[in-house]
Amino acid sequence: MIPVRTALRVMPAAWFAIAVAGFSAWYATLIRSPEGYGTAATAAASGALPFIAAFVAGSAAWEGSRLRRGDVWGGPWARASFYIAFAALFWPVVAGLIAMTAATATRQLTVAAGAPNGSILLVMALDIVAYAAVGFAIGVLTPPALAIPLAACLALLWLAFVPAMYPVWLRHLTGMFRDCCALGEAIAPEALLASAALDLALIGAAAVCCAVNASRIARGLSAAGILAVGALIGVRFASGLTFAPVQPRDATQLTCTGSGGIQVCLWPEHMSASEQITAAIADVRTRWLASGIDAPALITEGLGAATPATLRIRINDTSRDGIVLAMATARMPPFPECGHGTTGGVAFLYLRAWFAAAGGASDPTLQALDAEGDDVNPNVLTVVDQLEKATAAVKRTWVNNAEATAVRCDDESQPDLRVQP
Repeated sequence: MIPVRTALRVMPAAWFAIAVAGFSAWYATLIRSPEGYGTAATAAASGALPFIAAFVAGSAAWEGSRLRRGDVWGGPWARASFYIAFAALFWPVVAGLIAMTAATATRQLTVAAGAPNGSILLVMALDIVAYAAVGFAIGVLTPPALAIPLAACLALLWLAFVPAMYPVWLRHLTGMFRDCCALGEAIAPEALLASAALDLALIGAAAVCCAVNASRIARGLSAAGILAVGALIGVRFASGLTFAPVQPRDATQLTCTGSGGIQVCLWPEHMSASEQITAAIADVRTRWLASGIDAPALITEGLGAATPATLRIRINDTSRDGIVLAMATARMPPFPECGHGTTGGVAFLYLRAWFAAAGGASDPTLQALDAEGDDVNPNVLTVVDQLEKATAAVKRTWVNNAEATAVRCDDESQPDLRVQP
């Protein structure tokens, strides 16, 4: 290992480590995640990986280039090549780990989350080692003028462009899990395994490419074989996932309380505000029943199939209006799998506004839900005002019609969401 004083004198990884850590910490604050949820905060911090990886790969390529220029790599030295590479890569990897730690700690503190997710941190650390190995291999194999920009750009392009490509599960091979997780979700182990498999393949391929006791053809074929195996394993794990690397969270973590004929089940992150949340939910339900809106007695944050007896909510804001909107959103019918947009989808705007108004949402919140009508339907809040003055039977008939319209895949008929007396 190169001493600290020497590293500070000759190694870019040491020169810029603090600056990259500070930038990564700042960038982590821009990625949203639920308050108090450690797994989501750790996953959000992985969004800083493109910058960390580019820095690590570039600085590792610099170190490889120095060994190439000085004819050190592959020489008849007493120390094995592994130890020479370890000494060169130690500080680039350490700088990357410092930046990763800074991003994670900042994100955890920003949302007052608990302990970070260890499995995500482990994969992020493996990512950093993999990018360092690839950068080093590029450094010892290509001219210095090409090695550093090539290594940095490859790492940045891999992490910035692959997540935007189709099929969407390709993003899980990169080790960047910023799409995880809502409170009701946990990181999917398949995503972690997919990224780890490809990281190990990259490390193995880089090691083979750096070997000096084999021909170029043998090294190239061996590296390609290792990458192919790693990619196949990674694809096998990732291809069953959607764009988000998530699975339902363990329902045993829910805490359920009963009061006033209803049962409310919340995640640990919301237990500190459980009384406020439960009271708001009970009030919304009472108002709904008075307005002729069916309201299940079991309200839970747990994911699962929708049932008439259960309302599954996603709470992003624990204020009263936040709870009303969460209840209104959860009360809407599930979005239809039409494969294309439909004109009937406009009914969701009217339904959400009506459920929010009937649940007691404040005027500013309702104003934010307003939308213009068309040649048949009035503005959203105009319909809401009409419903508030209508009889219970008229309200129920309108809701039934709006729900049927919302899930209809026919995109040719004109929705009629007017309140019929």
